[in-house]
Amino acid sequence: MLRLIFRAIGLWSTAGAFVAAVIDGMKSIAASSVVVTSAHTAWSDLAPSSLGALRGVVEGWIGPWAWAAASGSVLALPTWALLALLGGGLLVIGRKPDAVIGVVP
Repeated sequence: MLRLIFRAIGLWSTAGAFVAAVIDGMKSIAASSVVVTSAHTAWSDLAPSSLGALRGVVEGWIGPWAWAAASGSVLALPTWALLALLGGGLLVIGRKPDAVIGVVP
């Protein structure tokens, strides 16, 4: 059951990465230069209250340095790259186990 959830969320994240790449591509064509939207910018445009809530949780549990490190590295990635990494990781976690020769599941 958990594998199904991981695979479903991974598939949606990968699809979101494709959509974000298409949006950045359309913006780049319209601007006649390369436009890359960071994950922080996209998240603050879509749901600023949840980004603020996440900041409070991270700073409360770990410390202010963790939010500075996250917003400077992880959230600075392009949206499509972050979603592709998240989706790929979840798809790997949710994959079916490799069959062992001679062992019937």
